[in-house]
Amino acid sequence: MSRRDDTYPPPSAKAVTARLEAPDGNRRLLTGLLCGAALVLLPPAMAASPIENCIDCHGTDGVAAEDDTPHLNGQPEHLLVGMMNAFREGRRPPKILMHREIRDANVEPIAAHYARQTAQRPRQTVNPELVERGELLHWRHCADCHMDSGRASEKEAPLTAGQNLDYLINQARAFKTGARALPAMTERIFRELKEDDLVAIAHFYAAQAQLAPKEGRRRRR
Repeated sequence: MSRRDDTYPPPSAKAVTARLEAPDGNRRLLTGLLCGAALVLLPPAMAASPIENCIDCHGTDGVAAEDDTPHLNGQPEHLLVGMMNAFREGRRPPKILMHREIRDANVEPIAAHYARQTAQRPRQTVNPELVERGELLHWRHCADCHMDSGRASEKEAPLTAGQNLDYLINQARAFKTGARALPAMTERIFRELKEDDLVAIAHFYAAQAQLAPKEGRRRRR
């Protein structure tokens, strides 16, 4: 048989495996198209989606699969970019090693994808007494940045309404213990709040619907 192109002879199994496992941040899409006896590898431009490695934890719609994982749907795009860069640069401890391996070229596409998702976050089981107490603490300490009961944000604050309760509690504790760096504007607030205060605030935010009916919304401060 005469050689027709650069794909002949076909690559060995070892060569194919090496290309698939190359540390380029995404597995290359492999297709077994028969061109004579050749196996064709698609170029990186046709590789899998940038969110491929995010789906197991955050889904395609940004609704988290685990209680201690954040919902990403509807978060402001620039906040998601900042979160990923903090993981990549070692400024925020990652939950999984993959957070530090996000490719630079994938940061903005991932953020844009999850920012535009409109799926609703599921309702959670919360303590009504803690919700009531947390609401008072929210208006006293948090409402200037986490507006509309956590449905809107200002001063680089994330949207917290309907966020996973376990995640909210764990992140509040991380701020309180110093495991996560505090934004300068919140240092005084966290010094004033005790851990049971933070838990109550978390219950309040977790109890909120991500999107409230217009007639049921409080006027933003």
